[in-house]
Amino acid sequence: MKNLISIFTVLLSTLLLSSCSDNDDSLKLGGKLVVNGVEHPLTKGFIVPNYTGDNPDYDKRRFYFVLTNGDIALNDNSYVYSDNITQLIDFNMYCSIENPGSVEYTTYSLFNTFTDTDFNDAFIDHSGINTNVELQNGEFVSGDSLSSDDMTSGQATISHNNGIYTINFYFSNEENTVTGTYTGTLTELNIQY
Repeated sequence: MKNLISIFTVLLSTLLLSSCSDNDDSLKLGGKLVVNGVEHPLTKGFIVPNYTGDNPDYDKRRFYFVLTNGDIALNDNSYVYSDNITQLIDFNMYCSIENPGSVEYTTYSLFNTFTDTDFNDAFIDHSGINTNVELQNGEFVSGDSLSSDDMTSGQATISHNNGIYTINFYFSNEENTVTGTYTGTLTELNIQY
């Protein structure tokens, strides 16, 4: 009987360790940006939240998130980039007209002259995809840049669970294909209004 209990204990321990390890593996933080088949790491995420005040000159639907492989800060409402950044995506986002002042956990469709996205729905507008970035004194100098304005299709999906965001995105046109994913926290950057 003692041997049977020992065997059962070993099997149960193995099963528990195996299931814990599976849970840890399922949440891989960070992500990647793939531009025309070339993969670049994304290790950091930042968000500039929606305006929530009463001034009608500011759009409560608009917010930004930036995915990159280095740190970003705001100084006088301008991005200041760390010197080690080599790629970044600056997403210009709009929540739906029904949910101003919020980040909706939904799919945001590309809004430009090539798409038929409804202006009242959640959408992406004027976003930049940058690789091989060169910086000087914390400012963007050059890089291989693509704009969402030139893409014929695209979208980003945002979900959120216990402080962890998952962002999946793609953009494409006849010449370019951009895909990517990021899972992790988003550091809040606050614009001074």
